[in-house]
Parts: sequence; structure tokens; C-alpha cells
Amino acid sequence: MKLFGAPLSPFVRKARIVAAEKGIDYELDPSPSPLTGFSDEFLALNPLKRIPALLPDPARPDFAINDSSAICGYFEKLQPSPSVYPANAEDYGRALYFEELADTELAAQIGMGVFRPVFFNVATGKPADYETAGQGFEKLLNRLLAYLEDQLEGKTWLAGNDFSIADIAVTSQLFSAAHAGYEVPAARLPRLAGLMQNCLARETVAQFIEADLRFFNKMGMQLPKQVTA
Repeated sequence: MKLFGAPLSPFVRKARIVAAEKGIDYELDPSPSPLTGFSDEFLALNPLKRIPALLPDPARPDFAINDSSAICGYFEKLQPSPSVYPANAEDYGRALYFEELADTELAAQIGMGVFRPVFFNVATGKPADYETAGQGFEKLLNRLLAYLEDQLEGKTWLAGNDFSIADIAVTSQLFSAAHAGYEVPAARLPRLAGLMQNCLARETVAQFIEADLRFFNKMGMQLPKQVTA
């Protein structure tokens, strides 16, 4: 099994966490990236130029599974236990909703408004645009992150009583903001900050965040934390 996609992508991160939770082995090809481009081999798998992509059988390059949600769904059927999707119908529906919210609204606002102005600039030798990133994160705090904070009232996890795809998808995006220097402020959003810490307490999550930080250090990228009240 071969998974394609740059590890810093929150969508690749989401798929890798699910695979780790289930003990699914795969080979990672980290080369496809919006920053470095896409090879003809990758475009043959996914002409939409999006990551991740999965080849369940590398001997069958004509059959690829594209999109992180589709890949996570495939992993769930391939290895049903432990499940990352709630069994209860209401919790299952909520989990899918939070996954969609993370993959669309949260991804767009963090990816373009916070992560890209910092990381992409630094990676291409330009000064980090903290003014744009700060404005993007403040917008997130006032609306979408405040909404997620409300959804966690009286809860440890977003959908039901257990860690699920909802928590994986949402925090995968939030870790990208943290990498750019913008962490969820515990004083302002204690429940959401707590969710981040609960996820980091899992080795299946922490291993990838630690790998990200090692990559930044290796590349000499110093991205200072921004203080947001």
C-alpha cells in the first residue's frame, strides 16, 4: 500500500493518524506537494492535484483512492477495529459533519489565511507575513473556533464519548495553525485547547507532530509563536 502526499498537509496528517490508530502499514511518498509540484506519475493517479492519494495495490496504478475522507473510510473498512467512527447514529452523523467542517471551512481559513502566509513565504525565502496570518487567525478565533469551543461544552471529544474522526480532522487543521505560530489560546478557548492536548497525548497523533517539528528544525525554520489574547 502506498500513500502519496507531503507530511505537513493536514489532510495527509489526518489519513496517517487514522492508519496509525488502526495499525495499518503503508509506504509514504512525500514528494507530491503544492509547494514542490506534482509529477506525471501522481497526476495519473489524481488529476485534481490534491493530496493525499492512496494506491491500495501499487501493482494496480489504475486504481487509486483520492481524498482524505475517502481514504479514511477505506481504512475503516479495511481494519474495522479500533473504529474511528462512532457506532451511535447521532454521534456518527456529528462526526461526519465535523470532519466536513474541518476539511472545508477550517482548512480554507487556516490554509490560506494563516499557514500559507507564514510557512510558504519562509519556505520560498520570503519574510513571513504575520500581519495577514494574524488577521486570519483573529477571524478564526471570533467565529469558527468560538463555535467549536461551544460544541465542546461538557464534552471531552467532539462526537460522542470517544476519540473519533471528528477530533482527528479538526485538530489536524489546528496543528497547521500552531506550526505557523498560532496556537489555540487556552485562556480564551479552554475546551478547544484541551482537545488539542488530549489528542497530543495519543502516540498516534504525537508522532506526526514531533516529526513536523523535527522537519522545521532540520530546515532551519524558526517560526515564533504569536501571542493572541
